[in-house]
Amino acid sequence: MRIETDGHPAAPSDLFSTYGHFTAMQVRDGGVQGLEHHLGRLDAAHRELFDRPLPGERVRDLVRHALAGTADASVRVTLRDAEHVVVSVADPNRPPAQPQRLRSVPYVRPFAHLKHLGGFAQIEWARRVRRQGYDDAVLTTPDGAVAESSIANIGFLEPDGSVVWPDAPQLHGTAMRLVEATTPSVSRPVPLAEVGGFAGAFLVNSIGVVAVASIDDLPLPDASPLLTPLVDRLAAVPWDAV
Repeated sequence: MRIETDGHPAAPSDLFSTYGHFTAMQVRDGGVQGLEHHLGRLDAAHRELFDRPLPGERVRDLVRHALAGTADASVRVTLRDAEHVVVSVADPNRPPAQPQRLRSVPYVRPFAHLKHLGGFAQIEWARRVRRQGYDDAVLTTPDGAVAESSIANIGFLEPDGSVVWPDAPQLHGTAMRLVEATTPSVSRPVPLAEVGGFAGAFLVNSIGVVAVASIDDLPLPDASPLLTPLVDRLAAVPWDAV
């Protein structure tokens, strides 16, 4: 992994604080899908947390510098204060190959609209459910409605291939936005007790799309017939040069 702060090798002190915000993206052949959404997310969060804008061109310049010609990578841009931009470059990630088994947990991320640092609780819930044999946690509200997974948005498929997104505290993820732009979508409350009435479900984030096999002990329908065209449309979204 390579980590830079403002275009220079990062110092240990640049990595300590758990206050701040970030975005994570996959780079392929020097491009990023939905790059404008990543830059918009950073700017909006920076204005909210630090009361100042974060110019997208500055972020792009620093990402290009950190990539140093690397064509394919996982990139994370982190802001722990108002001034310094930390960019990390690691090996590219791929979505899981197998449909995911989820376990519901009673937790909603605080300030869920922000992709913020210090996410101990969701990481710990994911660790605990994996020890029970599940792949990830699905976060639920106090009244039993689905929100998101520990690291991804969750969408539910109708028989016509359209998507229902939970209307609950969650991050409006970049990949979710791209699905919304390419597949008919609505947002409404999704009670945990009603997830078996859908034609399938999937998780989506910058790493990609993966089907959901089950939630708790409830098997969900095979989503692949409806998910394949959704993934194909998503794959057709252009990759914007960094």
